[in-house]
Amino acid sequence: MLLDLGSPLVRLGEAARTALGGLSAPPPAGSATGSAAEPASGPRPVLLSALDAVLADTGAAARTVTEAWAAGPPPAPVEPAGRVGPTGTEVLRLSLAELPYVRDHCVYLQPEGWPEDSDRFPVVPMTTMLELAAEAALRHAPPGLHVVGYEDVRALRWLAVEPAVDVEVTVRGDGPGRARVGLGAYASVVVLLGERYGQPPAPDTTPLRDPRPAPVSAEALYRDRWMFHGPRFAAVHEVRTVGADGIEGVLRALPDPGALLDAAGQIFGHWMQLRLPVDRLVFPATVDRIRFFGPQPAPGELVAATARIREVHDTTVRGDLELRRATGGVWARIEGWTYRRFGADERVWPMKFTPEVCGIGEPRPEGWCLARRRWTDPASQELVMRRYLGAAERAAYERLSPRARAPWLLGRIAAKDALRRLLWDGGAGPVFPAEVPIGNDPAGRPLAEGPLTRGFRLSIAHKDRIAVALAHPGRAVGIDVEQVTADPDALVRIALGPEELRLAERLAACEGTGLPAALTALWCAKEAAAKAEGSGLGGRPGTGGWPRTRTPARCWCAPRRAPVPGPHHPAPHRSARPRRRLDRPRLGGPVPRPLPPHGDPSWHLTSSPRSPECSWRSSATSTSSRRRSR
Repeated sequence: MLLDLGSPLVRLGEAARTALGGLSAPPPAGSATGSAAEPASGPRPVLLSALDAVLADTGAAARTVTEAWAAGPPPAPVEPAGRVGPTGTEVLRLSLAELPYVRDHCVYLQPEGWPEDSDRFPVVPMTTMLELAAEAALRHAPPGLHVVGYEDVRALRWLAVEPAVDVEVTVRGDGPGRARVGLGAYASVVVLLGERYGQPPAPDTTPLRDPRPAPVSAEALYRDRWMFHGPRFAAVHEVRTVGADGIEGVLRALPDPGALLDAAGQIFGHWMQLRLPVDRLVFPATVDRIRFFGPQPAPGELVAATARIREVHDTTVRGDLELRRATGGVWARIEGWTYRRFGADERVWPMKFTPEVCGIGEPRPEGWCLARRRWTDPASQELVMRRYLGAAERAAYERLSPRARAPWLLGRIAAKDALRRLLWDGGAGPVFPAEVPIGNDPAGRPLAEGPLTRGFRLSIAHKDRIAVALAHPGRAVGIDVEQVTADPDALVRIALGPEELRLAERLAACEGTGLPAALTALWCAKEAAAKAEGSGLGGRPGTGGWPRTRTPARCWCAPRRAPVPGPHHPAPHRSARPRRRLDRPRLGGPVPRPLPPHGDPSWHLTSSPRSPECSWRSSATSTSSRRRSR
């Protein structure tokens, strides 16, 4: 039967068929289409021969599977000595009561006597999680074995123990002398078990490149807050040499689980603090393998440590460590220890050292505060969030959608730093971010809470990657920020009346900022004025003109950069609160200076009170627009 394919039939002449004769081949012997029953009347095309080969392979594979199935399951292998037993699951209740030494492994400093332990963020060190995994593996292993190492260490998330947490621990055999242990969603590791330790290798005597004396002593490492560790984890005894490719020091064995290996990680991380130009805030993430060549050093025993840097990337640093006893013999080798780098520029980094006297926010001479988004990943955002928010504020943060959290957090940073600036100017002394909690009143407006700022008035606004805040000890305030409009006609139609348009034209002529900038400034002023009055625009931005108040507004325009200060703000209110004494050691060390403001798109910011030089009157001040969460 002929099929009509909608195209003309092509016929090859004799010459063409002769020229293509080399593309023919005999059928394969024993193939499905070239069996002995098929007459071999002529050559077989190559394409059909290829199909024959595929079908033959498929048939052979099918026969292999069928024969294996018919033969039945293979006999069970003999369990070798040292193999971990059946899979086991248990639940560990972890808390500061169960692990009291974790009080000395709190990431964030808070005032003396601070009642909320979770604000300090007590987390189980990765090396202590290895000890917990080892204990679980030994409970499922034959007697007479001990831990000789670890492989495939993965710290997956922070294991905070305040409030208390239940962690499901799973153990399953992974081969002779190997147990794969999972600590819930927090970590996983292969624990290596054996009857005896391996023969120690010869020490690595390769000198460091460009070695120099360590600029920070072991005492200063903890005193000046390079490390957040308390006495039960402060096991770096000496920092000797820092080179271009590594660091050398001496550790002192401590009795708490994981303390010695954690100190090895501290000296490794200290190289990153000294040598990396940016993002020097680091935490351990993974380890390829750890080998022990003898029992754990006794408490008080000194152990020499050398960390060698193998790779430095934008988000990670990888290296190897060697730990040696006083006799010079190798006790442990750590290979492929990878640290994760977190966003920490020249405003974030100083907060590691002195969070009670500095902030991420950029205070402006006029009294308001600017906060920029200084992180690029969720993990870095979480660290900043925990630095600034107390327990109740963190709960509010967690209730937000992931997309809404970053701008909300920026607003809280700007507001807390604006409030702290008022307190510092008033002589309050050191103030931690957690000491100035911010909630919301019944209408949703931001509300300064806590004994230090109760009664202060506050306003917040955020847009894209920036937030601004304005605070005053007693006067109603407001603030707003918007990117300069790209469609001035639409803004006039929606939000501004004829009188306001004429005012914007006069402002543009007076200030030389251009009409779009002047229109945006007026829109910001209306937002700020209505919010300061407490009424809001009520969805009617273009009706009724401006809200009028006795408090004038103030506007700054910042074309192609951050908001530029206007006339000087009146002197801030001086609080009669006495200066507090902070029971903290003296601070020192090379804390970097803050970066200058980065370039931004065009912005308008409006706040209040306004100085008399301003060319128009508006309402009090305000914070966020309808699109912003408080």
